[in-house]
Amino acid sequence: MLHVAFLLAAATGGPTALPPRPPDATYSYAVEFGGAPIGSSTVSVDGSSAPGAIVVKENVSFSLPRFTGSSTMRYDAATLRQTAYSADFNLASGAQHTDVSAKPGAFTATVPGAASVDIAADPSAPLELIGDNLVGSSVMIPAILHATGAKAFTLAVLSGGKPVVATVVTDGAPNRPASVPATDVSLTVQLAGLREVFWYDPATYVVHDIAIPAQQGEFRLTATAAAGAPVATPAPAPTPLPTPQPHFTSRDVRFTSGDGTVLAGTLTVPDHGRAPFAAVVLVHGSGGQDRDETIGPNPIFLQLSNALSNAGYAVLRYDKRGVAHSGGKNTAGTRSELLADVKAAYRFARAQRRIDPKRVYLLGHSEGGELVPTVAAAEAGVAGIILMAPPSLPLWQVSMQQALASVPPERRAAAERDELAALDKLRHGTEPRDAWYRSSMDLDPVVDIARVRAPILMLQAEGDVQVSAKDLPRLAKAARARNRDVTVRTFPGDNHLFEPIVSNEPQTPQTALHQYLTVPSRIDARVLDALTAWLTARTSARLRPTSRSAAPARTRVP
Repeated sequence: MLHVAFLLAAATGGPTALPPRPPDATYSYAVEFGGAPIGSSTVSVDGSSAPGAIVVKENVSFSLPRFTGSSTMRYDAATLRQTAYSADFNLASGAQHTDVSAKPGAFTATVPGAASVDIAADPSAPLELIGDNLVGSSVMIPAILHATGAKAFTLAVLSGGKPVVATVVTDGAPNRPASVPATDVSLTVQLAGLREVFWYDPATYVVHDIAIPAQQGEFRLTATAAAGAPVATPAPAPTPLPTPQPHFTSRDVRFTSGDGTVLAGTLTVPDHGRAPFAAVVLVHGSGGQDRDETIGPNPIFLQLSNALSNAGYAVLRYDKRGVAHSGGKNTAGTRSELLADVKAAYRFARAQRRIDPKRVYLLGHSEGGELVPTVAAAEAGVAGIILMAPPSLPLWQVSMQQALASVPPERRAAAERDELAALDKLRHGTEPRDAWYRSSMDLDPVVDIARVRAPILMLQAEGDVQVSAKDLPRLAKAARARNRDVTVRTFPGDNHLFEPIVSNEPQTPQTALHQYLTVPSRIDARVLDALTAWLTARTSARLRPTSRSAAPARTRVP
């Protein structure tokens, strides 16, 4: 996940005895990752309406992760110390309100329905500021550091309720973004292994740009309006393409996972053909995915579900735990919990009156392609599995490939050492939000795929830079070791979402992400045709009587 600790502009003016700060105004910022816009923020800075205080208000909209929110921060005008914070967010998991108050040496964070948490300043960095991964929370940093003379500060990270020390470091000649005025100066802050470069006007402390080079992130000032201008809510993410005319009915459903977590989803059933229908359960990729596996303007599972149900198959898709209408905490999910959720979805589908329990298939995309074989190997009766862009290597190796994809050859050895060190630290860490990764990172997907006896379809895009097509033969070989019905199909010109690649640039994780987040697109029709043809061949075969002398299914390799 992109770390966002950035900055805006604040206010100057007033008595000369007060420390300098950016002028009262309304500022608009664009947030980009790898050149792709993933969010926007509008911030107002007001140093006149509340005596002795500077009030910073922000409205923000993000597409990755998808949320909107508003926040208010207060600073003491005489010292620029932060004194209070409040925020309301509309997240995939629902609405959340947070209040933070200052007391000597700590911030106290309060969320309704939960215990208050004190986040104490580190003794080495007594100056403490709030970090919520948004633009407005960092608006005053250059002015505060100038006023206090501090070379380090504690960032009270609200998402984890913990302190992180940030240090001002020397950064010889950082790359000046094209949009930054020639008169701006830079300030480099290092925190949690990342360097953030702030570019600001030394006369006004207005921040024009913040760059996070290691993550190819940028937070860029795009417009400034006079003080008192309304703080508008940024425009929403691009609208998804319309779906085809439905020939099915949909209903919201709920089912319970092994630990009692209630998951919410949608079941679509064809309105043509004869029940009971063959069915497909969709299993998402990594991260906080909703039932539609919405990535930017692209609802991948909504497209799959509509196409499959139009073709005569019932489809169950669901929100991951802690996302949208499902219960539980997405940040605390481990692999065993995710596997339990897949099993619960499978069993729920089999129990539906209009679904044939002997013809229920599991379809996993990306991370889901690693989970599905484990369930199919353990769960009796799975009719077959479809793996779309499945990992063929342990997760830590996939992460390494992604991290090194855009690194120049001369820096590759150093980058590999850094990445290995970071992975090892994560492997032995205790952060709850990393529980899923720790539980999955060292598992080899070839182990469980070799245990699957049901028919297997593997679909891989040749232009995928998240899960490399060159590794797929390793997974296919393991599957074929004891399974004679393994089909592999690859699709030139498609990306990780099985959409046609629209850019002529070399494909990197950054260029791919730019397309995911900015270009509404449909899944390649060749992929949908291959998927439905494979299902039709196997669902029809399961309806026909079998003979003891019938020849076993042969592996098909296009």
